[in-house]
Amino acid sequence: MMSKNLITLTMVSITAFAISFFLLSSVSPSYSSITLDLENGHTDNPNCASCHIDQWSDWEGSHHAKSMQVPNEENILGDFDDKEVIIDGHVSHFYKNGDEFWVRTEDNEHKIEFAFGIDPLQQYLIAMEDGKFQTLPLSWDSRPVEVGGQRWFHIYGEDYIQPNDRLHWQQPLQNWNGMCADCHSSGLKRDFDPQNNSFNTSWDEINVGCVSCHGVNNDVMGTKSRSDAWVFTENSYSATWAGLKPDQSEIEVCAGCHSRREPLTDGFGATDRYLDAFLPTSILTPEYFSDGQIKDEDYVWGSFLQSKMYAEGVICSDCHDPHSLKIKVDGNNMCTTCHQASHFDNITHHKHADLSTGSECVSCHMPARTYMGVDDRRDHSFRIPRPDLNHVSNSPDACTNCHEDKEPEWAANQIEDWFGATRSPHYGIAMNLASLGTPEGEWKLDEILKDETVPEIIRGSGHELLSNYPNFNSYNTISTGLKSNEALVRLGAVKASSFIPIKEREKILLPLLYDEFRAIRTEVVRALPDMDQELVSQIFKDPYKKAKDEFLIAQKQASWRGEGPYNLGLFFGAQNEVILTESLYLQSIKIDPYFTASYINLADHYRGIGNEKSTLKTLDRGLTLMPENADLNFSKGLSLIRQSRGKEALYHLEKAAKVAPENTRYTYIYEVAKKQLDEDK
Repeated sequence: MMSKNLITLTMVSITAFAISFFLLSSVSPSYSSITLDLENGHTDNPNCASCHIDQWSDWEGSHHAKSMQVPNEENILGDFDDKEVIIDGHVSHFYKNGDEFWVRTEDNEHKIEFAFGIDPLQQYLIAMEDGKFQTLPLSWDSRPVEVGGQRWFHIYGEDYIQPNDRLHWQQPLQNWNGMCADCHSSGLKRDFDPQNNSFNTSWDEINVGCVSCHGVNNDVMGTKSRSDAWVFTENSYSATWAGLKPDQSEIEVCAGCHSRREPLTDGFGATDRYLDAFLPTSILTPEYFSDGQIKDEDYVWGSFLQSKMYAEGVICSDCHDPHSLKIKVDGNNMCTTCHQASHFDNITHHKHADLSTGSECVSCHMPARTYMGVDDRRDHSFRIPRPDLNHVSNSPDACTNCHEDKEPEWAANQIEDWFGATRSPHYGIAMNLASLGTPEGEWKLDEILKDETVPEIIRGSGHELLSNYPNFNSYNTISTGLKSNEALVRLGAVKASSFIPIKEREKILLPLLYDEFRAIRTEVVRALPDMDQELVSQIFKDPYKKAKDEFLIAQKQASWRGEGPYNLGLFFGAQNEVILTESLYLQSIKIDPYFTASYINLADHYRGIGNEKSTLKTLDRGLTLMPENADLNFSKGLSLIRQSRGKEALYHLEKAAKVAPENTRYTYIYEVAKKQLDEDK
């Protein structure tokens, strides 16, 4: 693809935006030069500027414009002036060599090839073998000195990440190509080769340019203005949309990068529908708190779709300038463009001293969590603080987020004193109880799944929890959900169907092979791995073949890390493809040697075909690299028990129980085995 900027890289994108990643331990190799074809590439930004000078000017200083840059004195923010940094006893040395920026770390020297991001931190990319780009374990804190910035820091804190940890910078999870490249450059194609474990990644533009959001022909965002407006009506304290139903298609364009998701294709564009390009992460633990608040690096889309603002028709550019990306108005003035200041921006509402942190709308309605060490990101579900739910939804609350010395009960009492005891029901209670599989959770979950005032994304995610209640009622609810006109509900219902017997599962799922969205079609294929494809009705044969091809393409996007071939191993294992299943698990181990699930499933695969010797050999291979891993020790203990080697088994079962005391199953099995061994004596 000579018409593009060519780089040699290694991996595919599962989440979006900058998550921290680190380099491989070898001297930086040479890599193919990056070329820019001005005639054929989408180098449209200068052309756009000729007519849209104001928008261009706003964009030039934005995070999009500086999402990825070549290293030079203007773009590099970090201190490379012969700077030595020591973290947990490990020394790194940052220096310049002429016009080049270099680092010596872990006894290897590396040239900085690209700067990645700008605020509140900047990371640095290194070219490695097989087209892989990795990120240095040290990043530059670009915040002002007054708030602790202008320093080198390690993304994962002061503790050294061990080489046998998947977060170590030599491991696949820390690869730029796979984890974040597609949201920092326009028109990016990963072009990963699973056979050679290598990338030939290319892009149209190094950063996030006009095409990323407007499309090649400027046919997406900005071509239509919203002709109606937000207006205040009599006796209303908040604005409502006047006119036809507002166009919210802009959100799908932003969601491509501002969401937690898995890619279904290699690359995406502004014209792609979200559910044709991505499989979104559900609003479930451990990625989210039970009540839907952000927990892991979840970005914005998943929380925003829970909000009343989204339900009322608000879009991203109502608050954010689409080119500078900044909030349109600072502080509470942003919120009071739609929520009357006389009612909301005063002490009678927020109950805090004026101009204090507590008086800021975002402090209560958009609490922040810190990611990547220094990056505070606000929850976009715009929820009302509910400390009274803290103990029943196993989730944090905005009040004790600030009042760290207080308990949720104190905060709940304060709110009751201020606003009375009446509180609206909240889906967080049902989601938490259902995630735990409690009897009460079943009927509470049923209530919210039938309540259309509950956000679609919550009802869709809630459907997945029905798998904790494998009974006829759940079957009926899933069957109904599969016929929903809401895509996320259909998607959740498909994911929940695994407990249903195969013949009934086929009957209710196969019609969704005709679904309009790729995400749903591929999940139908994933949910039917044990189906006899030869017996599929003729009307579903071609749609199944097409959807299966889409599924395999989707899995390839994760094949640079263990999960990709591992998931395919699960799929083909259910189809009794013995040799292929074995090769996929072995491939997963080869490219991602510290991904324990592949060892365990391969060992289980060998056990299933009566090869206990290979079972033990596989587990020993994993334990050689990860001797303290609880899951591997537990699996080896079970294997030894099956071979009547109880004394040896007890050692590994005990280790598993000690390393993972929170896993009650490990403790229980260890105690039973210990008792049995004592009795046999």
